[in-house]
Amino acid sequence: MVARFRLRVGMKSKVGLADPGPILIGLDLFLVFFLLSAPLQAQTVTEDLLHRVMPDATSFGLKSGEPPVYPAYRKKDNAANPELIGYIFETKDFPPEEIGYSAPIEVLAGIDLEGALTGIEILFYRESYKSIRGDFLNTERFPQQFKNKFIGDGFRVGRDVDGVSRATISSWAAARGVRNSARKVAEVYLEADDADDQKLFALDYYAQKNWNQLIVEGLVKNWPIPMSDGTTLELTLAYLGEEQLGELLVGSTDYSRAEREASSRLRGGSLLMVGIAGDSSTPFRQERLALAQAGNIVQVERRRFVYVGSAEEGKSAKQMRFAGAIILPETFDLRQPFTVFYDTDLQVDSITELVQVDYVLPPLAQTIAFGAALPEHFRSDSLGQIADADSETWISILLDSAPLVEVTALVILLGLVLAAFLTKLSMLRWVALTTTFLYLGFVNGTFLSVSHLTNAIKQGPSLFLNDLPLLIIVIFTLITTFFWGRVFCSSLCPFGALQDFLTALVPKAWQRALPQLWHDRMIYLKYGILFLLIGTAFVVPELTIFHFFEPFGTIFYLSQSFVLWGILFLFLIGAVLVPRFYCRYACPLGAALGVGSLISPLRIKRVPQCEVCKVCENSCPTGAIRVEKIDFKECVRCDICERKLVSKAGVCRHELSSVVARHKTWEPIASS
Repeated sequence: MVARFRLRVGMKSKVGLADPGPILIGLDLFLVFFLLSAPLQAQTVTEDLLHRVMPDATSFGLKSGEPPVYPAYRKKDNAANPELIGYIFETKDFPPEEIGYSAPIEVLAGIDLEGALTGIEILFYRESYKSIRGDFLNTERFPQQFKNKFIGDGFRVGRDVDGVSRATISSWAAARGVRNSARKVAEVYLEADDADDQKLFALDYYAQKNWNQLIVEGLVKNWPIPMSDGTTLELTLAYLGEEQLGELLVGSTDYSRAEREASSRLRGGSLLMVGIAGDSSTPFRQERLALAQAGNIVQVERRRFVYVGSAEEGKSAKQMRFAGAIILPETFDLRQPFTVFYDTDLQVDSITELVQVDYVLPPLAQTIAFGAALPEHFRSDSLGQIADADSETWISILLDSAPLVEVTALVILLGLVLAAFLTKLSMLRWVALTTTFLYLGFVNGTFLSVSHLTNAIKQGPSLFLNDLPLLIIVIFTLITTFFWGRVFCSSLCPFGALQDFLTALVPKAWQRALPQLWHDRMIYLKYGILFLLIGTAFVVPELTIFHFFEPFGTIFYLSQSFVLWGILFLFLIGAVLVPRFYCRYACPLGAALGVGSLISPLRIKRVPQCEVCKVCENSCPTGAIRVEKIDFKECVRCDICERKLVSKAGVCRHELSSVVARHKTWEPIASS
């Protein structure tokens, strides 16, 4: 029989068609009305759902107990009373809930009396991906793999559980939410065996120790490495291979992040923490590490080393500057000692002149990790009585998670965008727009969204730390916005590219400009939307509504939501009538970048001739120009007016003196 399980889880109008202003404003108002009236509710737990998560049951009790569960029964032939066969629970009843991309994912799950899951059903999730791509957690065979899964497993996406493509965060949240809740149910309602009690004892024993005592116990090993210049690199080794032990040492947030990253790289292997401190003038390098056991030597390549955190939680808090972790080879027998090497030379071509240290899991750690018996001196009556990092080094660790092909392609694209912007070559910008539209839109999918801003508010900047391509785009956007304004909107936004394509392809007779008064008021709609989304992130963090205002995912992720396709269609109709309609009036990310661009020092050059010329004003795709003045927060740095100034396409082709002679009452003042 499987061991029972219990764990404690310490513009001005042009002459033409009828004024389109009311129609276009109506598009935005419709979106706001729809958003405020859109229902958000989970499935009601019915008997049919209970049967689906526990098919062998014939009846169910009412939800009761603490924590609350639905008892499940099976009636046997000739038996007076039905037999209890397990419990069904809702993960929302077991805080803290695991957070997905935007919010917790609520799951209904069943567990039998042996500690195995009988099935799960996704009740509700507010994830943007659900609206963008459909109910993928229920339609891509994600739930089926949980049946008969023992709750003592790691539930690691990429290792123990197959995730959903392009939705790793959501997959992790669902899997770990089920696992954590199931373990709490098992702790209260299922009987425990001796192995469980021994594991609990070992965890509680370590929980009561401070950092120095853990060093004495052998779980943590200090490894000072003298460098040739007289400085010292202080490394610290500790086994993180079992989840509760890992959370005890580095905290649940850092451990979860490291485990996720490890799972995405290698299918197996436990984690060995490497803490970094000391006064070494030579930065720590993961590629200088190597491991050996019984003649088996493994160099620690990039994919075998993950970033853990800044040592702010758990027993390791304040004991080091930051920590990484080695993914140990599956071939290693962790019940036996193994050797860790570090090369202090600048070149690491072979394992020749290395400093080394031996590490072995102490007996209590082996009890936690492998269920080994407690040492004799712990057995008598103990059971039941236990109630800032170096920037160069941080970048080196972050590079470990970088997919080389993806990063290379992104760097080439960013170089193309920057070259097009700096050279002001129209053809080069169209090449950049096409590349952005195809690669970031349909191939890669790593485009910025206001969701990155709202989720950074909810989860902190760690959202970007394990995704180097996204981090590169964020840094590029911040730098270019600070110096020049909304360069991102010009050539790095795939939806902006789509609107420019529409403007170039549709007949010019279709295009209209709103009355200037309407335009001047409507540009603030996007700032209201931005305020709404940021306010929601602070006040109701579990509510996810940005996808109603950002049609990016609808087209680039091929949404299965008819509502979102309808919203996209309205935005595209607006873009056909008014160039960059979405950018002008509805884009919350553009609003955020617009606010940031107010401090940009390198603005578009103006000359005195601009005061009597409307060539650039009539050509501006966002209506940001009024004669010689530019509303810089609305400017998307499309280069059109700058190219006209360079080519002298307007009044600027005439010498200032001749222009003044024609406008005898004009006193030019414009300059920049």
